[in-house]
Amino acid sequence: MRKSRHGSGVAAMKLQTELDLRHGSLSHIEIEPGRSPDGASSRQQASRPVGSLRITDLGYFCLATFAAMVAGGAHFLTRLQFGTGVMLGNGTGIDLLTWLPQQAGPYIDVEILLGLGERLPCRLLAWRLPAEQANRRRQKLRQERLKKCKPAPSAERLAWCDWTILVTSVAAEKLTPPEAVVLYRARWQIELLFKRWKSQDLVAVLSGSTAVEQMVGVWSRLLAALVQHWLVVTSAWGDARRSWVKVSEAVRAFVVRLLSALDDAAALGKVLSDLCRVVSKTCGRNKRSKPGTVELLNNISLLDFG
Repeated sequence: MRKSRHGSGVAAMKLQTELDLRHGSLSHIEIEPGRSPDGASSRQQASRPVGSLRITDLGYFCLATFAAMVAGGAHFLTRLQFGTGVMLGNGTGIDLLTWLPQQAGPYIDVEILLGLGERLPCRLLAWRLPAEQANRRRQKLRQERLKKCKPAPSAERLAWCDWTILVTSVAAEKLTPPEAVVLYRARWQIELLFKRWKSQDLVAVLSGSTAVEQMVGVWSRLLAALVQHWLVVTSAWGDARRSWVKVSEAVRAFVVRLLSALDDAAALGKVLSDLCRVVSKTCGRNKRSKPGTVELLNNISLLDFG
């Protein structure tokens, strides 16, 4: 689940979008005012299928939302928000920045009660980052605070950057720490989707002399982006050998043929078949030293936890 913001003024809008990692489908898209906080999104109260797992960033962190999801049989996976109270499963309060360094192992997996008042039972998963990565986090944090004219981060907040800390309601027998790592990393796919929409499909570009013309352009590009995504899903989703960026570019080359075949099922089938053939021949992933998201989702043993 993620939002994409277009514009920065009072007329800005957000696209609250949910991506199904298993099938590639966009299970929900909702337009919201650009200045409304993510935590106030109507999707926070949306019912979820029993057994489903919602993976979100810190903008959607809300203990009441998590408790409602668990009560309905769904699950959550998110980073822990700085300053949130944590107790061990027996009710003992802990200072994470003091407690975490005392724990052994490449990762920490412990049952906790989340929130000093709410006391929501869940798991905490944590691991220490390499110094270089932690320092990059600190630098980014300082820059963000400076950009927003906020006070410099506290020593405790800077020390928080040494760790990645996740919380989840999924039981240990159903989700191992390495699997949680891979799933949370996979959340980045929706960020890449928005990047393709903006850079390739120009959905955030306002063109036209009137507001009506500008909005027609936005909606037209968004609809085209949705069709493009559907074609990426049908031709390459789940295939670790394919680059979704390259597939998206290949789809653009078929736009004229797709439009001309919309009223002819046989012709449309031929165009889609040709598209799949082009994808299989020209849209391979560039060679990398480390496995990609799809490879990790298909084979957790490829994860280099270090």
